[in-house]
Amino acid sequence: MATQINVMGFSNLNVGLHNDFHCKAYSKMKEAGAQALHIENLLPTYGELVELESSIVRRQTAYVSTKQLNDMDQARDNAMGVILNIITAHKTNTIEAKSKAAYALDAIVAPYRNIRYHEKRTQTREVAGLLAVLNKEESMAHIATLNLTEEVAALTEKNAAFEAVFNEKLQEEVERLPQKDIDTEELRKQVDAKYAEIVQTVNAYAIVQPTEAIEAFIAQMNALISLT
Repeated sequence: MATQINVMGFSNLNVGLHNDFHCKAYSKMKEAGAQALHIENLLPTYGELVELESSIVRRQTAYVSTKQLNDMDQARDNAMGVILNIITAHKTNTIEAKSKAAYALDAIVAPYRNIRYHEKRTQTREVAGLLAVLNKEESMAHIATLNLTEEVAALTEKNAAFEAVFNEKLQEEVERLPQKDIDTEELRKQVDAKYAEIVQTVNAYAIVQPTEAIEAFIAQMNALISLT
């Protein structure tokens, strides 16, 4: 009786083991050669399906830039907090010029004092608004009086850095969209179905036109099935 590829049960395999088996099976098929196995019309599609499933297994569950985004948001909050705290502190300064500058700036920044508690993207626009008023000529004079020029520059830098990291996150989302649209259960069924077609073809040729290449491939596949 001709040697056949044994039945492989996939239902109990988790997604990682399922993909690992198909990756190994595909590799053995390529090693044996599509022509030698008479699967020239089946192997390319099987390979594409296996690679697609592999991309799902490899996909990340957290954004690479999420931590960066949180870090940048915290740095921005810190930079803004320094400015607001210094303005508040100088309101009680006994040096009249600094006290007047502090009161003037306090009135300017009053609408922005609680924006650090707002949603991150909303805060980006609000910080941009704050920087716009701080960069007006009359504000800049008060800022210079309180020696806050470097702090305002730092806030500008941190807000821009946050926006840059957000754009990285946006690109990550663009790259993930194709994977998010994939029905993993349906893909798994397609991979298994294409594998079954290949097994059926190889087993048929093992009966009607056996070769050493086919027999060697079947032995390799049965060993893989036994170990999975």
